[in-house]
Amino acid sequence: MNSDILPSNIEAEESILGGILLDPSAIGRVMDLLTPESFYIVAHATIYRAAVELYQQDKPTDLISLTSHLTDRKQLKQVGGQAKLIQLLERTVSAINIDNLASLVVNKYKRRELIAAGYDLVKLGYDTTLELESIFDRSEAKIFNLTANKQDQFKPKPIGECLATVVDNLSKGSSPAYPTGLADLDTLIGGLVKQDLIVVAARASMGKTWLACHLANHVAATQNQPVVFFSAEMSYEGLTKRLLSMHSGIDSHRLIHNQVYEDDYDAIKQGLESLGKLSIIIDDTPASALTPTKIRSVLRQIRHERGELGLVVLDYIQKLGDRAAGNRAQAVGKFSGAFKDIAKEFDVPFVALAQINRGVESQANKRPGMADIKDSGDIEQDMDLGLLLYRDEYYNSDSSDLGVMEIIVSKNRNGSVGTCKVDFDPSVGKFSSLN
Repeated sequence: MNSDILPSNIEAEESILGGILLDPSAIGRVMDLLTPESFYIVAHATIYRAAVELYQQDKPTDLISLTSHLTDRKQLKQVGGQAKLIQLLERTVSAINIDNLASLVVNKYKRRELIAAGYDLVKLGYDTTLELESIFDRSEAKIFNLTANKQDQFKPKPIGECLATVVDNLSKGSSPAYPTGLADLDTLIGGLVKQDLIVVAARASMGKTWLACHLANHVAATQNQPVVFFSAEMSYEGLTKRLLSMHSGIDSHRLIHNQVYEDDYDAIKQGLESLGKLSIIIDDTPASALTPTKIRSVLRQIRHERGELGLVVLDYIQKLGDRAAGNRAQAVGKFSGAFKDIAKEFDVPFVALAQINRGVESQANKRPGMADIKDSGDIEQDMDLGLLLYRDEYYNSDSSDLGVMEIIVSKNRNGSVGTCKVDFDPSVGKFSSLN
């Protein structure tokens, strides 16, 4: 490939960087569209990446800040020194046109990517060591990677276009929500609404993972769409055994410890058959490596392979990030904001589990409130629906509510708040409406 003739727009790249130096707020207008990889000149990509890092830390992207940032990372000399930054700044009159300039740069970048993919496809065609089926699979993946990041669905829409979509959905009678399988809960919340961030919070051993398993199982069974379960808390084997317990009726503790008896095999066979039919995908990436970027990548690939997603579940939010960070509330808050964005991007309900602070144990009334969510940060602000779980028998052995879970709807952006009670058997994770 002759790099001398590759599509590029160096002047536009320089004007974008100059605009960012001139007006630090300008980067916010192009950051979602323009990535560092979009720049043809390596030095330009390095400067832009530094500006993005500063912006994400709520720091200015002016000449002094960028110079310091690049110097600290020993990159200033690589980009041409401060003289290069001053040159970019002096050549720029205004950042008013930065949006159009970004589109020009991205256009050239996509063309370069297309050319590179074309060369790769040609080389694959000549590679006789690969089976033809493998060549087709790799070729398809390359083309998919070029088109997977389209953001046309998020472009501004005139009210007429919005109304057309609303009327179409009304005429079809299609619901934006999935039933939970619990009638009283559905009456209260209207089901699991697409694009909603749903936080299920409780103390340890209260049953929040079981409820997540119930919701995942029910959506997969009734909607015939893939459900993706990110298990930062439990291994895929442990989570699978919980789901198998739900379908076989065998105590989960026995399955977890591989205590299976001869008279269990019929139930296990039946459970394997029913669970095996469901499109539930488990990702047990360790919490330290599970980031919003990783989650997006996994979801994008699954959507490409299996079609539109039904539900995304994460167990649990406080496991993620640097747990030794000084401001955990702020760190957790960033995750909750990212999960709300993912719910919108993939048009799915996103169920995120959360821990309740230990302090609730010292209260006379041990039913949790929103303020009791551990490292809450912006979780309450970002969530659309907040479900807090409580089982009285966990604290009172003589409780009149044996086998009952209270689901406290403490926040509902699109409906009512209140409490519903459901039957819950923690040995097999079975939920049902109260008789």
